[in-house]
Amino acid sequence: MRWIRTLSGIGAIVAFAVALNLIIFNEDITVMVLRALGAAVLLGIVWLVLYLFSLLGRSAKDSVPYGLNAVIASIAVLSIAVTLYAYVKRMDVSWDLTQEGRQELSSQTRLVLQSLTEPVEAYCVFVKSADSSVVLAQEKTQRFLERCQQYTDHLSITVLDPQKDPLQTEALDVLRVKNVGTVVLKSGDRKKEIPLTKVTSRLEERDFTNVLINVSRKEVQKVYFLDGHGGRNIDDEEIELGGHLLKENVLMRESYEVAKLLITSELPAVPEDCSVLFINGYQEDLKQYELDALDQYIEDGGRLLCLIEPSIRDASVPTEERLRPWLENRFGIEVYEDLIVSPLMQGVDVAFVSDFTIPQLEGFEDKAPNAMEFRGSYHSTHPITRTLDDIKMEMSQVRTVALAEILPEGVVGTTLLRTTPDTWGETDIAGLVEGKTPAPDGYERRGPNPVAVAVTVKTDRATMSGSRSRDGRVVVIGDADFVSNKNMGISYNTDLILNTVAWLTENADLIAIRPRTGEPVLSLS
Repeated sequence: MRWIRTLSGIGAIVAFAVALNLIIFNEDITVMVLRALGAAVLLGIVWLVLYLFSLLGRSAKDSVPYGLNAVIASIAVLSIAVTLYAYVKRMDVSWDLTQEGRQELSSQTRLVLQSLTEPVEAYCVFVKSADSSVVLAQEKTQRFLERCQQYTDHLSITVLDPQKDPLQTEALDVLRVKNVGTVVLKSGDRKKEIPLTKVTSRLEERDFTNVLINVSRKEVQKVYFLDGHGGRNIDDEEIELGGHLLKENVLMRESYEVAKLLITSELPAVPEDCSVLFINGYQEDLKQYELDALDQYIEDGGRLLCLIEPSIRDASVPTEERLRPWLENRFGIEVYEDLIVSPLMQGVDVAFVSDFTIPQLEGFEDKAPNAMEFRGSYHSTHPITRTLDDIKMEMSQVRTVALAEILPEGVVGTTLLRTTPDTWGETDIAGLVEGKTPAPDGYERRGPNPVAVAVTVKTDRATMSGSRSRDGRVVVIGDADFVSNKNMGISYNTDLILNTVAWLTENADLIAIRPRTGEPVLSLS
């Protein structure tokens, strides 16, 4: 009898230790964890009962004081185990034990869930399996969706077995049910699948959020890229120069439609379905009829995003510039012909490949009158940058983009990003090409240098409701390399461009730090 009692006591301790380790290993409270805790409680009860029986054989003198203390201690330990089991069984929270913070929903996911106004149905089409890894992936997926339900009353969850519920599965028109299964999100007549495999292991938050945005939005917004000026090609897969990841892995995954636009002299207009017109760098300046089309587009409440790289111009060849003067005269946006450099750089070579990092700095002291508006290099309250906290954004070949001291009538502007105080805008770009060491001159703009601005333009264009006018919006950033295929693997560069597009399209629920995954958007070998 004594050896049974000893084994049951040891077994209770071992089972409890296994339960705690499973919580850490699985990053969640799973069925296996509950089974281990249940075994610990059961073995603890067996040990306690056998121990109480053993006390009956002892003399009253020896057993009462010792036995009473032991019984009290045993009951206390057992009560703690039972209470812990009941708490874990019923609790609706979990610990964040992963490097990416998968257990805590990102701010964007919460905003999207809270903004839902129509019902969204989540169907978990799970394949029954004896494989513990498959069961674990399905349990994690279901718990993730249950966590999402805490932020909205419009999300319902249904678990289907394709073998037991073939009619419902067929009605969903599910295409990819293999390995683990698939999750189908449906809202009205919009439906999209998220297939699960042993490789992905479970439903990733980024995939869920992107699909949720896709199925919950009735209106699909379209981003046009201005073509014909030698800007970055959104269909080019080349690492350094191409831009297809911005199109396919960023904008389209966020449920934007993407297309190219060529404005011609025969049809000098921007399409009515254009939500944002994107100038992704340019080598040849715009024609006057194109600027006239852009001017009318903004006057109609349009939205424009310009990424303008520093340029190397041959002073002996006169060229007429149009875009930069138009931005300055129309919106008070001054695009300097310089290159921002810093003595902290490793050196600036002829290709200007040295990276320039825009950080969020603690103790960033600035005596400027508007210093309190910034948090390090980021504007602290503007929707585009207020969520970019404690991060670093990697850019190269950056030029100064500033707001004029006096803005045109009807224009309101904000400086979004600025450099550190040690920088300046080097205007002798030709000297840099020749290998000269840069040094700040008295007429050059000293840091902090603004590198991105946003303006709103008062127009007479009424909204669909007619209650107010639809303001035009323009954002100009003095760099285009940060959206190349190479740099779209940097998550915070992605956040900046998506926050900017979301602000331009007035999708406030998309302006946030987006959910991460353990994999980069772009992997370079």
